Amino acid sequence: MSITIEQIAEAGVVGMGGAGFPTWKKLQASVDTLLVNAAECEPLLRKDNVVLQTRAAEVVRGAELAARLVGANRLMIGIKGKNKASLVAIRAAIAEHRGEPMMDVVELGDFYPAGDEVTLVYELTGRIVPPAGIPLHVGCVVINNETALNIAEAASGRAVTHSYLTISGEVRKPCTVRAPLGVSFRELVEFAGGSKLREFVILDGGPMMGHIIEDLDTPVVKTSSGVIVLPRDHPYVERELRSRLTKFRIGKSVCDQCSLCTQLCPRYLLGHPLEPHQAMRQQFVTEFPAHSRWGQVCCECGLCTLYACPEGLYPREACQDSKRSLAALGEPYNGPKDVTPHPMYANRKVPTKRLLMRIGLSRFEHDAPFTEFNGGLDSLRILLKQHIGAAAVPCVKEGEMVSAGQVLARPPAGELGVPVHAPRAARVTRT
Repeated sequence: MSITIEQIAEAGVVGMGGAGFPTWKKLQASVDTLLVNAAECEPLLRKDNVVLQTRAAEVVRGAELAARLVGANRLMIGIKGKNKASLVAIRAAIAEHRGEPMMDVVELGDFYPAGDEVTLVYELTGRIVPPAGIPLHVGCVVINNETALNIAEAASGRAVTHSYLTISGEVRKPCTVRAPLGVSFRELVEFAGGSKLREFVILDGGPMMGHIIEDLDTPVVKTSSGVIVLPRDHPYVERELRSRLTKFRIGKSVCDQCSLCTQLCPRYLLGHPLEPHQAMRQQFVTEFPAHSRWGQVCCECGLCTLYACPEGLYPREACQDSKRSLAALGEPYNGPKDVTPHPMYANRKVPTKRLLMRIGLSRFEHDAPFTEFNGGLDSLRILLKQHIGAAAVPCVKEGEMVSAGQVLARPPAGELGVPVHAPRAARVTRT
C-alpha cells in the first residue's frame, strides 16, 4: 500500500495532538527520522491509548506510509512505560506487520510534558530542536498516533470525519469515544451519563493546555481531544477564568522573583533562552501587555503557571503576552541556535501524578474505556475553521443533500488548509 501527499490533503488529515497543522504540508519534507507521538501528554485524557489498543495495526501502517513519504530510514514511537496495554498492542502490530522501516518502540517516563514535540525529539533521538525551530531542523518529523491512523484511513479512501476524545470528570460514565465532527459537547456529556453537578463547566482538552468552555453547544472539531466536566467553583476553574488584565495585575504586584518557574521550565532545561521569571519581571516596569525576549520561545505547556509558581501567578501568560507583542512588532527571534541541555534536565522532570495533585484534579483521574458512540443523529454543526490555517469555503449549497464523506468545504486556493467532509448523510443548513 502507498499514499501520496495529494491523498492526505484531500482526506483532510491534520495533526490530532495539538493545533491541527495540515499533515500534507508537514510531510513535504526530507528527513531521516519519523517520530510518532503517543505519549498522551495531557493528564486526564485516555484517547491516545484507546487508539493504540483498538487500532494499533492502522497506526503502524499509517506511520510507515508517512515515513516513506519523507524518506525516513528510522521510525520510532514514544509511549509512556506505564501504559502496558498500549505497549503490548503496538508491539504485536509491529511484529505482525513487518514493514519498512521497522518501528522502534521507546518507553517514556510518566512526566509532563513528555509529549511536547521538542521534548519528545530529545527523549527519543538525543537531538535538540533549536530555539524557535521545529523538529525538521534536526532531521525529524513528528506526527500524533491518531494522525498516523488517519493517514492509513486516507490510503484506503476514507476522509477524516470523526475524532477520538475522552469524556470524563464529573460525569456518571467516563468513556472514550470516536465522535463525529460537529456533535455538541452537550450530547457527549449526556452520552456519558450526564453531569453529576448542576453548576459546571467543560474543559476542552486537558488541564494544562486546554481551555474552559461554558457553551455546551460547542461542536467537536478535528483537534478535540477531551470533554472534561468540572465544578464551576473549583479553584482551578476560577483562576483560569480570570481576565488577562487581572492576571497581569496580580503578577505585577506579587511576584517575588523566586525563579522556580524558570528552574522547572522544560524548554529552559533543554538549553533554550526561556526564563519566565524574567518575563514576569518585565511586568514591573511596563503597562499591559508587557513584552520580554525571555518569553519569546515559550511552548505554553503551562507548567510554570499551574505547577511551579508557589504564589499561584501566571508566568505562562506573561510569556504568551511577550510572544504576541513581539510578533505584532515584527520582531523575530534572534537569539542563539546552538544550545545544550541543563545538567539538571533529568532531575527536574515533573511526575504527572504530582502535577494533578498540585492543580487539585487528582479525583478526576478516571478510567475511560472505549465505548461505541451512535449519537449526532439529529444535527451536526460543522465549523469551517477547525485548526491552524485558513478557514474552508463551502462548496455545497443550503438545502442540498450530502452523503457521508462528501466534501463540504475547501480551503481557498493557495492557502494552508484542508477540506472538510460530512460525517454522515444529511441536509445542509446554515447556522
